Amino acid sequence: MRKRFIIALLLLEIGCNNTPTPDLSLLNGYWEIDYITHKNETFDPKGASRLVDFYEIKDTTGVRKKVQPQLNNKFLITDDINIFDIISQNNTYVLSFKTVWDQWQEKIVKLNENQLVLEHQEKRYHYKRFDKEN
Repeated sequence: MRKRFIIALLLLEIGCNNTPTPDLSLLNGYWEIDYITHKNETFDPKGASRLVDFYEIKDTTGVRKKVQPQLNNKFLITDDINIFDIISQNNTYVLSFKTVWDQWQEKIVKLNENQLVLEHQEKRYHYKRFDKEN
């Protein structure tokens, strides 16, 4: 009787968990910040040199590199490279970064083929898939 009750509870828990798991492989590739939101404000990135984030993941680890698009459709790779682990926390996924100087986490709020939203310190970074043609 007790086993049936435990099994019923487990099945109920599994059935109630409707949070879709994002396809983390969609993170792979080039992303540029479209805009940043903080509280009720929206900020557009400014600057002459446009940097793009390149993500590459394998299993539960990955690397983020800052790259600069060049006119010949190639990229200049900067020295800004961060290694991260992907961690599942309370039905969400976070990118957990750790360097010699610091450690932080960025929560994946949204991830699909064309949009990526990361949250860090009450700011949301809204990315769009980088388009070499623009």
